[in-house]
Amino acid sequence: MPKSKMEELLSKAGYSAKAIKLYMNKTNVGSIENPDVVSTYSGLLCGDTITLYLKLENEVVKDAKFEYAGCVGTATSGSALTTILAGKTLAEAWNITKDDVLRELYGLPEPHCAELAVTALHKALEALKESQQQK
Repeated sequence: MPKSKMEELLSKAGYSAKAIKLYMNKTNVGSIENPDVVSTYSGLLCGDTITLYLKLENEVVKDAKFEYAGCVGTATSGSALTTILAGKTLAEAWNITKDDVLRELYGLPEPHCAELAVTALHKALEALKESQQQK
């Protein structure tokens, strides 16, 4: 089956087949109804933005979705991050790094996008911790 023009362009730009699949399928792009936490972060380097939605059950991530305004690298990083997050405890989620996202994507032409996604996660976890302390 021939690749679409978009897939061909993304491949030439240095995106892996897995990253292209996540992007084309819009994996985990969207919002969650009644999330336990919502957090938005805009990158300092590029200005791309990720809004992360997490649904928890007994301090385990049951669902993770995101919305973004930015480039393909931001989209694929958000998809990879939310895929990694599925089933993780909050303690495990805190330990997710840019390198974990990059490994999930088999690298990225713009590695700073993985850092953006992980920073968005840490901001969401900080917001969750603050809201739990206020209860």
